[in-house]
Amino acid sequence: MKSLLKSFFIVCLLATSFTSHAAEDKRVSHVVVAWLKEPGNLAMREKFVQASRQLETLPGVLSRHVSAVISSDRPKVDDTFDVAVTVTFKDRKALKKYMQSKKHKKMLHDDLKPLVNRIVVYNFGNQ
Repeated sequence: MKSLLKSFFIVCLLATSFTSHAAEDKRVSHVVVAWLKEPGNLAMREKFVQASRQLETLPGVLSRHVSAVISSDRPKVDDTFDVAVTVTFKDRKALKKYMQSKKHKKMLHDDLKPLVNRIVVYNFGNQ
């Protein structure tokens, strides 16, 4: 009985720790996958990468990575896109401010829109 009680106590502590950590972690990830108007065009890829890097210093950005696709021969890997960006924010509020910032909107309109044929965006994080 004593051993069962100890096990139950340990499980409760672990569950509380996991729940507490998830509640504290409010980070949000913003992933943008882009297909260029000229697929595979190295100069266009580089323009996209350089333009996107203008946003690295916006408030609320914890980390940012932008790079070209890595080709794969694995059937489950989608390597049909050209460039992708991953941005991690401290929370949802920071993502919202980022999306509404004049610098972001200007960069999208002036620098990226002329290069891009299609984009897919994924946002995810703890509630």
